[in-house]
Order: sequence, then structure tokens, then C-alpha cells
Amino acid sequence: MNPSSIIAVDKYEILYASAPEWDKENNIADQKKVIQYLNNASVQYGNIDLKININWIEKGKSISSIDFIMPQDEAKLSDIFITTPYGLIKKNRTGIGATTLELNSPRNSIVVVPTKALAHEKAKNSQIDESDKYKILYVGSSIDGFTVPTIEHYLADEDIPYKKFIVVADSLPRLLSEIGKEHYQNYFLMIDEIDAYQYDSSYRPTLEDVIDYYFLFPSAQRCLVSATVGSFSNPEIEKEPIINVIFNAAQPRNIILLHSENVIETAKKQIEAILVEHPNDKILVAYNAVTRGILPIIKSLEQEYQSISAVLCSIKSKPHVEEYYAEIIDKHLPKQLTFMTCTYFVGIDIDEPFHLISIADTSYPHTLLSEDKLQQIAGRCRVIDGLLSETVIYNSKDAESIVIKEVHQQIIADTNLLVTYANSITQVKKRFPDIIKPYNDIEQKDIIKHSSKSYHGTGYVALVREDITNTIKPAFFNIDNLLIQLQLLQTLYASKEALPQKLNEQGHHVNFQEAEVTNRELDRSLQTRINMETQQTIEDERENIIQQLRESEDITTREKLALSLKMICTRQNSIFLERFIELQKYVPFEPLVEKLPLYDTPQGYDNFYNSVLFWALAEDHALRISFNERFPVGIPSDGDTLTTKFNNLWQGILNYRPLTNRQAIPMIRIFCKLSERTSMRINGNPPIGAYKVLSYDALDFNCTPMERIPANTNMTRIFRF
Repeated sequence: MNPSSIIAVDKYEILYASAPEWDKENNIADQKKVIQYLNNASVQYGNIDLKININWIEKGKSISSIDFIMPQDEAKLSDIFITTPYGLIKKNRTGIGATTLELNSPRNSIVVVPTKALAHEKAKNSQIDESDKYKILYVGSSIDGFTVPTIEHYLADEDIPYKKFIVVADSLPRLLSEIGKEHYQNYFLMIDEIDAYQYDSSYRPTLEDVIDYYFLFPSAQRCLVSATVGSFSNPEIEKEPIINVIFNAAQPRNIILLHSENVIETAKKQIEAILVEHPNDKILVAYNAVTRGILPIIKSLEQEYQSISAVLCSIKSKPHVEEYYAEIIDKHLPKQLTFMTCTYFVGIDIDEPFHLISIADTSYPHTLLSEDKLQQIAGRCRVIDGLLSETVIYNSKDAESIVIKEVHQQIIADTNLLVTYANSITQVKKRFPDIIKPYNDIEQKDIIKHSSKSYHGTGYVALVREDITNTIKPAFFNIDNLLIQLQLLQTLYASKEALPQKLNEQGHHVNFQEAEVTNRELDRSLQTRINMETQQTIEDERENIIQQLRESEDITTREKLALSLKMICTRQNSIFLERFIELQKYVPFEPLVEKLPLYDTPQGYDNFYNSVLFWALAEDHALRISFNERFPVGIPSDGDTLTTKFNNLWQGILNYRPLTNRQAIPMIRIFCKLSERTSMRINGNPPIGAYKVLSYDALDFNCTPMERIPANTNMTRIFRF
């Protein structure tokens, strides 16, 4: 073959072929050069002449991206390709059939999708002739009325030549463990809607694990896909070849923009107006806030409208929405008025018309919506005529003037510092075991937990994570999330004019209005009631969790149960379970579950944790011996004396900075049960303030530890002060 027929630069590959073309003018057959393969994807070149543009960085040496033009705007990717190209595929439009293409391609495939609903739908529709077999195997949590064979049986079924798996992120590790790393080269891995990982990873840490697995597959057998993809902080993703899908015509939308000082009140009025004017139409409200957004709106509606409401959200938020919780069924909205959180912003198809209301609130940066995200949400409607109407309700606030590039550099510097610190500890432990003898996984988890940080008004996001090899790494998707928040606060939501200006520039038809606000603050009694109901829901769920744990026979069984419950319970109780797992080897079950809920703030729990660990120290531990000597039970001491004695201990054994009286007394209470200040006479002098150590059981467990911390343990590495 002519070498000019092949372009292979960096990770880009283009293979040309000659194809006959009839020359009508001369009435002869001619040969033309057409694209046969693009990044290892077979092109249907006999049916289509694929037009591409190579974006060279340096001609013949390096490429930034390749654009290909859709021959028709309504075309699907399966009209062009037989298989999916490898690399980062920027679709730039929803509904062009990327997952369908790969699921129908003649090879083994694993497709990771954002929602269980989509995975279920694709698998269900692949049923073979009303049998109990499916061409596509769904792997994930159980679905009522949907029974699938085991992975083992599916792999062994010779009637299915190409194995097709569809999973959500949380189920990918289980699938890959069954397939085995040695067989990865036999599969093509597609991760759909990769931009959602940037938005959602802060509360779904397992999403970043997917990328760890992604890079275990050969570079020519993997792709990332999304309709709206920005830049990535992860340098490895930035190295992936980029394929841009270009369309001939734009898709302008008619958008009503309502700027409001009270987005909840405005949303309520807009919903009611639509229901009055169009009593039979459906409404979908996109709002990434449950207890402070969706629930206040629902509860503020008339009872007849509450009865037709449903909420699409994560399983962790299900307890908060109670009877309103629902799921997409057969690509239809479950109720006439349906709310959805970011869990459903991607990865679902809705085959019916509806009015769309999207809400962005600068008070909660995680609710902010980029212009691309607004497009993606609108793209959930798959009917030909599109949305019945689209409304965006938003507010704005002045933002501190910053240079985002400089903040990005600071975030990366902070992240690298944490990674270096964590990995240094690991290396020191290996090379100098006597220096960091007590180092364990708790320390590593602490680094992750306390790495959450906010920059210039963003939400708090963890900067580091533990990868699939248990190594501390930068949490790149979280960093992307911080940058997205910063960008939106600095641009689209920095003024009321910015969002309409941007949407107008994109060619949309924008109707901007300033919403009339009669009550600048949600009725306080309503929000108070919702807060009380939310708290009660958390407490009821916790009681149920405790009862399930109580029925377990031993610590190992309880830990397994706790880990499974942690996946489906509310965020607050997920934290409770993390803490329970951490301390259950020291404290008997009943005292632990009684005391632990009383210390639910981060600082409160750290104090509780420190108290437990000191209580659990071996009797011959140097710290316990020294403490007992300095603070004998029942002997009164004034505050100055206590502080002096404690600082000797605090500086000497623990190597911390000295404390003042005001600081020392609360700290002493972490180590022992200390009386309130009383009066006493010393040598006949007037009364002065004095304290007594009542016991060394600061938390009143009234029992002995189940396990003791060994005498040779360096507590400075374990305590959380």
C-alpha cells in the first residue's frame, strides 16, 4: 500500500483506501481516496465519504485533534462507523448513538454508563427471541422483574459470539475481577458521559476509580465519550487523542431566562403557571439540591400539585424524599411534575414531550449549570419536536476578581504537597520502620478526609484520593469540579447579564426577564419544618442501621454489613458507619452506638476518637503511665498547675506546642473525666478555683476496651489534634 495512504502520528491513526467514483461528465469510473479507518474504527467507506480535518500542532509531527463532519445533522455514528474510534470523543450533541454503536460493534465490549436506568434499558432491549438470554449483560444492583444470568454463565454461552457488558461505575470493579486483567486486551472499554465524572466525583469518589481501570486497557481499545467535554486536570487524559464531531447546522433553543432573588419562590410560580395554562402537560425540573431546593418547592405547592410530584435522585437521597422517590420507567417521566438531581442530568432518554425548568443557585455552587450542562439537560428529551418549553431560573452574585489559571496552579501545588506528604510517610515506614511503626491505613484515610478545601467561594472538595492500588493520588476530577465552580462564579453567574449574553452568542433565542419576588426568603417555618423532617429521617434511618448491625454475630460480619449499608444510606449515616467501623474494635457495640451519634461534627468526632484511643491504651503505655502519675484521681489542682503538668506531657511525649489554661483544660477533658471547677483552701488561704480528676473513662463507657493499643505505639501518628 502507498505509504501516503497511512497517517500515524502520536496516538492518531488514519488509513485511506481507494474507492470507485463515477465521473458523470466523462462517463467513466474514477478512483478517489477515502478514509477506511480512523483511530482503529472501521468506516463504512463504501456508503459514505467521511470528511475530516486534521488540526496539526506541527505538520507531520504532532496533532492536537481530528474533526470529522457529520454528513447529515440527523445522522447517527452507526451511519459512519462499524466500530468506535479510540480516544476522547467529543460528540458536541446528545442522542447520536455512541453507546448503541459500540454495543452493536463486532467485538467484545464493556460500556460504562451514568445511570442504572440506561443500563437496564439497553440490556432489556437486547433480549434474544423472548428467551431468558440477552445479547447485552447488565451488571449492577438488582432490578425488580429483571433477571439476568451470572457473568460466568454469560461468558460461557457460545450462542453469543460478542460479549457485551453494560455497567454503572460502581459495578465495574466486580465485572473486571470476573473477566480477569489478563483478558482486558480482548475487550473495548467505553466510558460514556465522562464530563459527568467531573461534576459528580466529589460525592461519588468511586467515579475516579473508573479512570484507573481505563488506563489498564490498551490505548487502542478504550474511549471516553461525552457531548460536552471541557479540559481535564489529569495529564493522562489530556494525552488521549481527541476526535471532534462537527455538525453543519446549529441547534438553537428557545430559552426563557428568569433572574430571581428567590429561585425557590420563582420556581414555584413558574410550575404553577405551566400547570394552570397546560393542565395535561408534564414538567421536568432540574435542580441539584434536595433538602434545600427540591423539597422546599414541593412542600410550598398546593396539595393537589404535591400529589403529582416525583423526585429522580441518588439512592442516598431516597430517605429524604420518601414517598416522592421514583425512577425512569420505559423512557417516560414517572409523574406529571418530576424533579431530578445531577444523577439524572446525563444518561437517560425521555421519549415524551415536557416543559423543562433548570435552576442554578449561587448560594450552593454545586447547583450551578454551565451552558454545556444546560444543553445536556435539554438533550434528555428525545422526541422529534423537542421540549415544549425551556426555562432557566438563576441568581447571581459579585465574585472576587481572580485569575483562574493562577488558582489552578495553587490547587495543583496544594494537591502535590499532600501527595508528597502521604507517599513520604509510606516510604519512611518501609525504610525506617522504627520511626513510623504505628503508621496504618487510618493515617492515609485521614489525609484524604482532611484534604477538602474551598477556593474563593467554591464548595469544599477533597484534593486527594486513594486509587485502586491503595496509593494516594491527586483527585483530578474533584480538581476539575473546583475549576468548573470557579469558572461559573467568575463568568456566567457574576452578573445577571452574563448568562443571557452567553446564550445569545451561541445562537439561542433568549427571552430574559427579571422575576418579581414578593418574599425574598423562603417562609422560615416551612424550611424549619423541612430541616426537622430531614433530621428525623436521618435519625430513623440510623436507628434501623444500628438494629441491623446489632443482629450481626461478630465484628467481621458487622464491618461487611456496615460497608454494604454505607453504599445506600444518607451521607450523614454513611459518615456514621465510617466512624463505627473505625472504632468498633475498641469499644463494645452498645456503648459505641449510644455515644457515637452525640459527636457528629468533624471536631466533635475527632475529640471522641482521641478519647477512645487514649482510653484503649495499654496500661503499660508510656503516655498512660505519665498521665496517671501527673493526674491522680481525686486530688484537687488549680488550673495553672494542671496546665503546667499537662504541657510537660503535651510537649514531652506528644511533642506538641504548649497550651494556655483556656486551651489545656478542655484538652485534659479528652483524656479523663474532669470535675467542674470547685473551691478549696490551700494553707489557710482564701478559696481558689480547683479541679479533680474523677476517672480515666472520659466518655463514661463504664467497661473495658475490647482491644488495647500496644505499649510501643507512637500516638502522635494516630491522634487527631
